[in-house]
Amino acid sequence: MRALRTSSLVAALCSAAALAACLPAGGSLPEVRVHASVSPLAAEALAVLAQNRRVARVVLVADPAAAEVGWFGDPTEALAAAPLLVPGSAPPQPEVAARWRDARGRFFPLCARARVLLVNPHAGLPLAPRHLRDLAHPRLAGMQALVPFGREEGPLTAAALSLVLGEAATRELLDAIARGRPQLFANEAAVQAAVASGRAGFGLAGSEQGAAGAVSAAALEVVYPDEGATGALVFPTAAAILARGRGSEGARRLVKWMASADAEELMAARAPGCMPLRRGVPLPYGVRSAADVASPSLDWEDLAAARQKFLPLLSRWPEP
Repeated sequence: MRALRTSSLVAALCSAAALAACLPAGGSLPEVRVHASVSPLAAEALAVLAQNRRVARVVLVADPAAAEVGWFGDPTEALAAAPLLVPGSAPPQPEVAARWRDARGRFFPLCARARVLLVNPHAGLPLAPRHLRDLAHPRLAGMQALVPFGREEGPLTAAALSLVLGEAATRELLDAIARGRPQLFANEAAVQAAVASGRAGFGLAGSEQGAAGAVSAAALEVVYPDEGATGALVFPTAAAILARGRGSEGARRLVKWMASADAEELMAARAPGCMPLRRGVPLPYGVRSAADVASPSLDWEDLAAARQKFLPLLSRWPEP
């Protein structure tokens, strides 16, 4: 482990030195417009870290068409902006497993996020939730908290389940969860709060909420469900040079750094819940490396198509 961390540090220092050597005359940082649909915490961390590392001054913009670089929450969001992507523009990441990357080089991963179960250790649940299907367990009815599946990460979760379990089995599971009288909340921060307060015994959220819950006063347990079966659902984020940034040296500098081990290690520390894809990266409490979590390998094009298919089906969930 020490050798891994030493080699990671050397690589990070070399990367930072190479970027510093490419600074424009006078040492001023290039301004790069970035569209970020990752969490606000991660987007703010990117802006701060890129400036601290003397890479670029990041200006966050809401419209991807006005951005030079995109940082999307998952590959399906990147593919939704396909006309703006530049095939072959992704920097090489030989130390990141091919399953996380785009075969056409349109985007590249910077950390990942997982769907996790937050469990209140003092809730006295009749059984320990360890699977997504436990959201539908009759003995846990009314004790589970989640955001309606038609919102936030729900369509992505359903799409991934359909690729793993099949569409029919996924619809049956969603119907069973609806019948289990789940407590519904507007966002995953509210899910975390409900589980922490004891209003709910457990809930479905993302790994960022998991990290926050693990270090909170409630000391929530973070479960990566189904690791012993089909695997936990893990999705890499997707960063890319966009059409407007094709000729921008600043955009190329930023993207090169975002693809590096240095950026991943700093992001994992600064935005807990962002799971590193490389092995040997130091981890905050309550966070695991995506490389060490058993998870199914997904085809991004198939996932995007399944997400689009489930969007109308989930618009009224939990109503039939």
